[in-house]
Amino acid sequence: MKTERKERVLLGILGALLGSILGGVFIVFEGQSRSFFSVISGVVMAVLTLQGYAQLAGRQSKRGAVISLVIMAGMCALANQVSCTIALMEMVEPLQGMDFLEVFGGFGELMEVQKIRSWYHWQLVLLYLFCLGGSLPILVRTFRKPKAQTAAQRRAASDAVPLGRQPEPEEEKPELQGTFYTFQKAWMKPLRVSAGGFSAALMVLLVALLTLTPTLEEQFQADLETGMIVGCFLSCIPLLWITLTITRQCNHFQFLYVRTAGKLWRVNLIKFCRVGDLEILPPARQAVIREDILWELENILNGDFSACHSGAITELRNIQAEKENRWSWIVSYEKEDGIRKKLKIPKGYPEFVPVVGMERAREPVPSRWLPGLVALALAVIFMGGSVGFDQWRTLRKGDAAPDSIPDAGQEDLVEPEIPELPVRVPETYTEYELSEIIFRIDADFQYSRRRFVDSKTGTSYRVYTQYGVDEDDAWDTLTDHVLSDDPLYDRFQAAYPGEELLGPLYETARYNIVSVHFTDGTVRHTAVALSDTGALFAMEAEHTQAGQPPEEVLENLMYILKSVRFKGPEVTEENYQTRIHLSEIRNCSYMAAAYIKTDLFGHDAFVDVYVPYSDAPIYAADGRAIRTETHGLRVYASILPGENAKEVIEARQQVLASTGQIYEDGVDDQTYREDLDVACMLTVYDENGQKRNAVLYAESMWEGYYLLREITGIPEQIDEEYLPLLKELEEIFGLTMPVLEKLGE
Repeated sequence: MKTERKERVLLGILGALLGSILGGVFIVFEGQSRSFFSVISGVVMAVLTLQGYAQLAGRQSKRGAVISLVIMAGMCALANQVSCTIALMEMVEPLQGMDFLEVFGGFGELMEVQKIRSWYHWQLVLLYLFCLGGSLPILVRTFRKPKAQTAAQRRAASDAVPLGRQPEPEEEKPELQGTFYTFQKAWMKPLRVSAGGFSAALMVLLVALLTLTPTLEEQFQADLETGMIVGCFLSCIPLLWITLTITRQCNHFQFLYVRTAGKLWRVNLIKFCRVGDLEILPPARQAVIREDILWELENILNGDFSACHSGAITELRNIQAEKENRWSWIVSYEKEDGIRKKLKIPKGYPEFVPVVGMERAREPVPSRWLPGLVALALAVIFMGGSVGFDQWRTLRKGDAAPDSIPDAGQEDLVEPEIPELPVRVPETYTEYELSEIIFRIDADFQYSRRRFVDSKTGTSYRVYTQYGVDEDDAWDTLTDHVLSDDPLYDRFQAAYPGEELLGPLYETARYNIVSVHFTDGTVRHTAVALSDTGALFAMEAEHTQAGQPPEEVLENLMYILKSVRFKGPEVTEENYQTRIHLSEIRNCSYMAAAYIKTDLFGHDAFVDVYVPYSDAPIYAADGRAIRTETHGLRVYASILPGENAKEVIEARQQVLASTGQIYEDGVDDQTYREDLDVACMLTVYDENGQKRNAVLYAESMWEGYYLLREITGIPEQIDEEYLPLLKELEEIFGLTMPVLEKLGE
């Protein structure tokens, strides 16, 4: 059983002092920049001081909270005096030019200070109130009465009693029971399909009308382009409104309803536990969340303080039926202030009925065509009105078509030839293989985990790959930084400005380069090469115009693109699960390249991962994860978002720990390289009575996304090929795993 960490009070005091000093610096800085203190300054001071104590002391306690509050009060007074001293020296003429320490030391004796004494005290009181408000959430968690142990915790505690000693009898508190109703996506599918079908039909109609604009202009002898554009814009308004309304009704995953103690409760999962959909979680994790909800409901029913987010749990008091149709219930309930509020609940909750007498949801909701017909009718009205008005305006002005059009020579109709970008060929190059795509790059560039840095200019290059994409997907990748939310965005420029999105690179590939310029002088280039089999090679380069001219970077990118050769197979939605194969490029005997789905690029695509070869790989998470097992070694691989690699493996560790089978002695054995953004953790768990050693390894592959691998040894299945397989895996992953190596000795 895990024991409580011992509190190190002296180190905690040091941590609180350091945190309060940082908070004081922030207070002084804010006071000078804004001329007043805000809630932010109090929250920053509170969090830094309390967390500083907790980090160095090992844990937060009531004693630590009191110590932190005392230190916080003193540091707030000091910061307030420093801020007021600086303000006086800037605003009061007699004090200008005086030494800071002289004014600060005689602060209470100066006549100028006596005149602003009330202002000084008001600033200090305001600062104290802000700090108290920022400290309140942490203080509540610290002083809050702990929950009673769950049955699993009591069993774990009883198992830890030494032999020969009987456990003391423990009074068990009955647990609150309840019925949970979760939202089912499949029950809203007919409604979603009907809304999406009309949306697609209307969009196709609008695109067709825009395409036929030149023909219509000839027929009506008028310029209809403006009318068409305005009509399309107005037509999209009802479409978007209806689509968003229905989509919102079909996406109630974050809400679940609980009926317990004769009451009905509405739980917002995002506010309660930051979960968007309970059904996609593992069963063990779902059970933990349900138990936490029952604990909070029990606290509320008992009149205890609830620490969950405001609005996370809502009691539907005196609920009454208002209206009902085939797709939703509309009810009203009484809020705490006595005001009744209406609530619309979609019928996506199986076997649930909010009020007795309403129709129970027993099957998926039917399709709904009337909103789509209304949107289509409004689109026709708006489009016809806009085009008619544009034609009337053109005819009123008397804009007639010219009687004759001067003949244009055939040579004037030929598009000018697009010059090819120059290429800078390096003196020496290094050839790399990435995802079975081979490319060359200047040997002087420093390489580290899919990143290259030109040490002479400071320009950085990052490379990644995708499979199963088309020309439009490639253009999405190219324009990822175009018209971004960055306030420094200035303009963009494409290297290949032809009518097609991508220009010919060689017989089996096409390319383009998009350069995005920012007002601070930064330039981001994105270069892609797309094969005719749907494999995409992408390289991003970032630099400043002062560090290197954009033309030189484009020359380097063109050299890299011209050297790209695609060796991997064609990967599609229909065949990606069968494309696992031993990597011939890496001359592998055991490790294979497999493909999993991802949408991290803003569109559906596939990426490759290396796993031990198996004839029957197991795909999970809708094809976004893979697991293979052979020769006593099991590898699970998936792509997950996160702030850093350490956070990713700790989240995976929590998933394993939620099963209740994790050995505590393996939890803290971890390594994190911040410079490379890779993390590794050894964990030990029980599987059907067998002890398993597993290594969790995460590395940064794309911005904000990490490739997670869970490598587990299966001792009872180990054969003579286990060690050669493990050695080949370690060479590809760049790992050394002594614990797993010992299993094969």
